Amino acid sequence: MADDHRQEQDLSTVQTSTDHQAVVNMEQNLADEKGGLMDLSGVKLELNRPETAPPDARLYNGAEAEVAFAVPSAAPAAAPEEKPVKIGGGGDISENIARGFFAYRPGAFDLAVETTKSEVLLPDVDGSLRGAWLLTEIDHWDSEKERLVLLTDNCLIVVFFDFVASKIQSFKRIVLKNLTSVKIGPFEYPPNSIMPRRAGVGVQMFWSRQEVSVAQKWNPFNRDIPYAIFASHPLIERTLRDPDVYRVETFHVALVQGCQSTRATQSPNLPALNVIEGPVMIESYASLWSLIHNQSRLGFSRERGGVSF
Repeated sequence: MADDHRQEQDLSTVQTSTDHQAVVNMEQNLADEKGGLMDLSGVKLELNRPETAPPDARLYNGAEAEVAFAVPSAAPAAAPEEKPVKIGGGGDISENIARGFFAYRPGAFDLAVETTKSEVLLPDVDGSLRGAWLLTEIDHWDSEKERLVLLTDNCLIVVFFDFVASKIQSFKRIVLKNLTSVKIGPFEYPPNSIMPRRAGVGVQMFWSRQEVSVAQKWNPFNRDIPYAIFASHPLIERTLRDPDVYRVETFHVALVQGCQSTRATQSPNLPALNVIEGPVMIESYASLWSLIHNQSRLGFSRERGGVSF
């Protein structure tokens, strides 16, 4: 028993001595590290500390370890929103819808103008061509129709041009000196009308001072209404050409200038043209046909599910 107890004391003494020596070696190694050398069981590693190391860098065998720093990637750019096109009562159109208009196709507008010049214009009656526009005509029942409008020295020619078949379906000629007033302003409906309100502005022209009768107003097929209302074409902001050919405000400026010039040179004794800025009234109350017609854009030459009309 005494031998066993003595052996345990010897082992404890050896263990204590070993632990003390390990602590001494660790302190010596730490002291050596400050001088640039570390004793690791006889192996010397030279530590070259960079003066300014990245906070996440590590030293390995005296060389700075390559650490990949994650850089937040930029968020992918959001796709540009398609700018909506505000027209009369038809709503907004996208680029895909715009491509469905036959007038959108390259050369379609120029072909329509050249066809009208050769088939309709009469130089001795109309004079020279001053300008051409593709606009939306709004009839007295609030139905939208695509119309090619040509302004000449003496006349305004409104053409129903079929862009699908590339031919003229009908036209009307309005003598400029017969116009009595031209109005421009926002669209307005009677207070008790249930028709959807229109955005944008309209241009209304009158060539008679007579009041429109009730029978004329309530006949959707009447073509003797002595006025016309125009709005910008839906392609005004989705066009491959100058958007002014679809802009009703540009048309208004040219129309007023043309009328005033014609009166001054040809009929100076006529009363001056009445130019008005104010609401353009559309006296439509509850036209179900116009709602369907405008929503489906039946008044425009378009491709409709493989069928074009």
